Amino acid sequence: MIDIKLIRENPEFVKKNCKNRGYDSKSVDEILAIDRKWRILKKQDDDLRAEKNKISKQINEAKKQKKDISQFLKEAKEIPEKLERNENEEKELKKNLDLLLSSIPNMQKEDVPVGGEEKNKVIHKKGKIPKFSFSVKSHVELLEKLNLLNMEEGVKVAGSGFYMLKGELAQFERALINFMLDFHIKDGFTEINPPQLVNSKTMFGTGQLPKFENDLYKTREGFYLIPTAEVVVTNLHADEVLNEKDLPKKYVSFTQCYRTEAGRHGAETPGIFRLHEFEKVEMVYVCRQEDSWKLHEEMTARAEKILQLLKLPYQRKLLATADAGFASAKTYDLEVWSPYLKKYLETSSCSNCTDFQARRMNTRYQSKNGMKFAHTLNGSGLATPRLLISLVENNQQKDGSIKIPAVLQKYMGGKKFIGKNEKEKNKHSKKKPRKK
Repeated sequence: MIDIKLIRENPEFVKKNCKNRGYDSKSVDEILAIDRKWRILKKQDDDLRAEKNKISKQINEAKKQKKDISQFLKEAKEIPEKLERNENEEKELKKNLDLLLSSIPNMQKEDVPVGGEEKNKVIHKKGKIPKFSFSVKSHVELLEKLNLLNMEEGVKVAGSGFYMLKGELAQFERALINFMLDFHIKDGFTEINPPQLVNSKTMFGTGQLPKFENDLYKTREGFYLIPTAEVVVTNLHADEVLNEKDLPKKYVSFTQCYRTEAGRHGAETPGIFRLHEFEKVEMVYVCRQEDSWKLHEEMTARAEKILQLLKLPYQRKLLATADAGFASAKTYDLEVWSPYLKKYLETSSCSNCTDFQARRMNTRYQSKNGMKFAHTLNGSGLATPRLLISLVENNQQKDGSIKIPAVLQKYMGGKKFIGKNEKEKNKHSKKKPRKK
């Protein structure tokens, strides 16, 4: 949530930001109109309370002097009635004001390109795109042939948008997750294993509610399944005042992520692209205001380092105003190369949300210059589905097996390839029986 003072002092600036981000700017005028009414009522209520205190003193003084207090009592009786009417209206106006304020997206940093997806800016490309001496196969063809991925079984037990990893591929994903967690923990991150069902206040805190309720899974009891660990981990410090010397706080968390993908149709190709449930390792920072832009670069570089250790070709992209998330002031996407599709696929988003989420969560810190709202950042470190696609396709071998990156081999019990053993079994099982 942005500071209402900014809307009061520079409404045209906020309107321009809404327009740049693809949001209706009419809400800004509505906010100003309601805010004016609310402030007038609030001033009236403050005056009424002051008048009430004044009359109370006059009554006490009149009693001491044994004067008639009937007029004072009449006035004193009318004030609570007026105050109650005003306070009820004031509460209703404040409720509507907060609802409208919650629909305004975060202000984008000045260096973010204006426009939609077509204005996204590639910052750099890293890693060597592999060349193959054989026909490149998709991750689906490779993994289904090895009986390690079964899309139909996912559909059978759950429906479309779900998948089933089996055998060595399930082990490979677990190895990948443990490698990423260890990478962050060794650098001092605190690992969090959070609940994956949260209440509406928590969803509001990070900006999922009320605007994006259709993207969320909700239980009969009113809980929500988290779309990312960012939601619950960022809210660890809701309604808290932190000490400046304890910042930044750096967290890492592995969770399942649940998204309805409402309104999103037409996956790029069959496989593990658009999913209702997937796995992700998430980084979350809570920091001082003056440190957040430096830490945003640090966070993104950490996600890049993982891709470098996995030896995957990737690119960093700065998202344009209308393509970045609602709570974000600036977002970098990291995209990994798919040899089969011959294009980059998003596997990480790293965002600085400035004080937008902290205002919604009431997360503050005591600084030398007084109380301030914290800045919050979040970044995938990393999401596994498209990372798996890139790892499988970039490391495919002519015989259909998949080479395991060196940094993951110790997590796989020393194995260097996925699918070698299975292929050997199949080869031996097809041999003709020896004649006696």
